[in-house]
Amino acid sequence: MSRTGLTNFGDSSFRDGLEIVCAGLESERVRFGGRDRLANEIVSHLANRLRVVDWHARHPAARQRSIKAPIVILGLPRTGTTAVSYLLDRDPQWRSLLNWEATQSVPPPTDATLRSDPRCTELLEFQQALVGTIDPPPPHWEWADGPTECTFLLAQDFKTVMWESRVPNPDYRDYITTCDMTSAYDYHRAALQVLGSETTGDWVLKMPAHAYFIEPLLAAYPDARIIWTHRDPSAATASFLNLIAFSHHMTLGTPDIEWIANTYPDRLVEQVMRPMRALAGRDVFHLHYSQYLGDPLAEMTRLYKWLGLDLTDDVETSMRSWLHADPLEVSRRGNATLADFGIDRNELLDRFSLYTSTYDVEIAP
Repeated sequence: MSRTGLTNFGDSSFRDGLEIVCAGLESERVRFGGRDRLANEIVSHLANRLRVVDWHARHPAARQRSIKAPIVILGLPRTGTTAVSYLLDRDPQWRSLLNWEATQSVPPPTDATLRSDPRCTELLEFQQALVGTIDPPPPHWEWADGPTECTFLLAQDFKTVMWESRVPNPDYRDYITTCDMTSAYDYHRAALQVLGSETTGDWVLKMPAHAYFIEPLLAAYPDARIIWTHRDPSAATASFLNLIAFSHHMTLGTPDIEWIANTYPDRLVEQVMRPMRALAGRDVFHLHYSQYLGDPLAEMTRLYKWLGLDLTDDVETSMRSWLHADPLEVSRRGNATLADFGIDRNELLDRFSLYTSTYDVEIAP
C-alpha cells in the first residue's frame, strides 16, 4: 500500500495463501538474503494486484472484455513449453504474456510499446548485467521481453506452486494441493483484461502447472486450445528437481534434497494424471519433445495445421532466426540425475507407465 498509494486489494481470496507463505519465510533455514529477496517479491506481487484492481475500478467496462479461445501450453515441466511459447511469440497474430508485464501490469502496454516500454528495457538491461554473475548458473531463464509463465499472475492470488518452490513448506504444499483455484483464475482473467486492453492478438499462455490445475483452467477458459507437451518423464523430472534445487540454493544456501525427492515426484505424477482425466475426448495438440528436437519447424507446421492456419514464410523465417540465436542457451547449463536425489529411475518410470503408454512418450535408453 505504501509503494502504490492504493488500498483496495479486491476480495480477500489471497490472504490464506499469503499467510502460509509468510509463515514459511520464518523458517530458520531461510538465509537472511533469501528472506529479504522473497519478502520483496511478495510485496511486488501484492503491489501489482493493487494496481490491477484499481485499473478495473477506473475502467468498469473492462470486466466484459472476453478472452477468446486462448492457446494454453501445459504439461510436465522441462518438456519444451518455454521453447514453444517463444516460437509462437515470433508470429504477430499471437499475444504472449511477457515477463516484465506480469508484475508491472499498469499502465498496460500498447502494441507499439510492448517491448520498448521503459519498464521492459530497464529490466532487460538489469538481467543482461546479472545473468553472467549467477553461480551456479540458472537452469531456467526468462528475458524481460520474452514470454513468461502464468504462475506470476496466479502468484498475485497466492495460489501457485511457485511459492512452494521457493521454500520447503509442508503447510503450503498441502494448501496448494487442495485449495479452490477459482479466485486465482478469476484474477488471472482480470489481469489479462488489463494487459490486453491496448494490444491486439489472441493470447498464448504458458505454464506447465496449468496441467495440475486443469479443471479450474477449463472452467475459466472453456474454449482454450490446449497444447500438451510430452517428454520422457525421467528426464523431465531430473531436470525439474535440478531447478528446485537451484531455487533452494538461492533461499536456503543448501538444497533440501530429501524434501525435493519426497515432494515433487508425487506432484509430477498427478500433473499428468489430472489432464488425462479432464482432457479425455477433447481435441488436444500433443507435442513430443523428442520430435521437436529433431525438427522444430516441422512440429510448428503440424501445430499450425491443427490450428487451421498456414505457417507463413515470414513467420517461419522469424522462427528460424530465433532458433539460430538460441536465446535460452543460458537455461540449459548445469545437469542433474535422478540418482542425485536418491530416486530410482525404473521405479519412477513405472509410476508414469499409464501416461507414457497412453501417449506413446519416447523413453530414452
